[in-house]
Amino acid sequence: MSSPAIMPLHKAETHEAPLLSATGLTKIFTTGGKEFRAVDDVSLDIRSGKVLGIVGESGSGKSTVARLVMRLIEPTSGTVLFDGEELTSKSGEALRLMRRHMQIVFQNPHSALNPRDTIRDAIAEPFLVQTKIRGLELERRVDALLDIVSLPKSFRYRYPHELSGGQKQRICIARAVALEPRLLVLDEPTSALDVSVQAQIITFLQELRQRLNLTYLFISHNLAVVRHLCDEVIVMNRGKVLERGITETVFKVPENAYTRQLIESVPRLPRLEI
Repeated sequence: MSSPAIMPLHKAETHEAPLLSATGLTKIFTTGGKEFRAVDDVSLDIRSGKVLGIVGESGSGKSTVARLVMRLIEPTSGTVLFDGEELTSKSGEALRLMRRHMQIVFQNPHSALNPRDTIRDAIAEPFLVQTKIRGLELERRVDALLDIVSLPKSFRYRYPHELSGGQKQRICIARAVALEPRLLVLDEPTSALDVSVQAQIITFLQELRQRLNLTYLFISHNLAVVRHLCDEVIVMNRGKVLERGITETVFKVPENAYTRQLIESVPRLPRLEI
């Protein structure tokens, strides 16, 4: 698919301060003496309680953006603000404390869980790292999180290999929300799951957002899922933002030739039946 010229961006106007704001994010990797610009001058805003989707082909830079806003990798240039505080200037203890408020769920739940740890150990880990909660209170919170992700308390004694892919992803989500974050970055959270399980996880994420008042940055190549779940969407190609706006507007009246190509490349793009 060829890369078209960049068109003007249409974006919903709002006077509300964003919970997450990134400006001019750029990431350049150097391999074999050559530079590769994985993310090129990307800016985005997410208002509290909303879902912003990022779509694009493999290699478009969307997952790199997710890691940049979480400070899992360092930007070559640009800034990230979380609730008005600059994240890119923080380090050490200040960065660790900030990460309590923003968590990430990765694409592959099979590799995200330590096969040697029980489910109880996996869910308890954030409390052991970030808090002084121990003993009976820790066990109570583990049980409460299992309840939040609709899994029986008996699962605390199981190991990852005893769970299905969808159940593992629920455990990863339970661990991510353990410290009551305000933002979840969801990097292709359903792509490693069977089609029959994907709709269940999407429905669960919708319910969880309403129940816990969460804000999502949702990375995906699945246009049907993005159209169903996201309030606004960003379209990326070759590290650049080509188009952004209210999801239904972008899907119904795309302004950019690449966006139209991306939508038309899907044989049929109905609303996801959930």
